[in-house]
Amino acid sequence: MSLWSPDSFQQLPAQSGLAMVISLILLLVITVMGVGIAYVASVQSDLVAAVVNKPLSIDASETCFDNAIEWLSKPAGQNWVNGLGSPLDLAARGGPLAGNSVLGDTVPLGQSDSRTSKFKDRVGRASYSSCVVEKVSSSTNGSSGNEIGSSNGYGSSTFVYVVRITANGNFNVAMNGSVIDKNYWQSNSSKSVLEAVVQYTP
Repeated sequence: MSLWSPDSFQQLPAQSGLAMVISLILLLVITVMGVGIAYVASVQSDLVAAVVNKPLSIDASETCFDNAIEWLSKPAGQNWVNGLGSPLDLAARGGPLAGNSVLGDTVPLGQSDSRTSKFKDRVGRASYSSCVVEKVSSSTNGSSGNEIGSSNGYGSSTFVYVVRITANGNFNVAMNGSVIDKNYWQSNSSKSVLEAVVQYTP
C-alpha cells in the first residue's frame, strides 16, 4: 500500500472554527475602540484650539471698542452722535473702520513695530468684521437754572450720551465680504461677539 493512499491518512477530529470567530470579534472590538479614541482625540483637539485662540478673537472685538471711541471724538463721530445716532456699522465696506486689524492697533504711537514675524503672522489673522454703534440715550448734566425772567442764567451744561457698541471679532476666519465663509472654517478658528455700553461726553 502506498504511503499516500487514502487509506493511510488518519481521520482528523472535526473543528468548529470557534477560535477564528472569537479572534474576528476581538479584532472588530479593538478597531471600534481605536476609531472611538481617534474621534474623541479629534474633538478634544478642536476644543483646545478654540479655547487657545478665543483670546485673540476677543482682543479683536476690544480693538473695535477702542477704534469706535476714537471715531466718536472725530468730527464725523460727533456729527453722528449729535444727530439721530441710528445704528451704524463702522467696519462695513466703505465705513470709517473698514480694514482695521488688531496688529495695526497694537503698535505704540511713535514707535516702530519690532515684533517677530511669527507673532505678526498670528496676530495678523485677528480682525473684526462688524463694529456697530448705536446711541441709546442722551441727557444733560447742567444746573437746574432759575425761573424765567430772573437775572441769573442756567449755567453751563454738557450733553452726556450713552452709546452701545457691538463687535464681531474673528481669528483665522475665512470671510466672504462681511460674511463668514463656512466652507473654509477651520478647527483653530474662533469668533467672539462682545457688547459694551459706554457713557460718552464730547
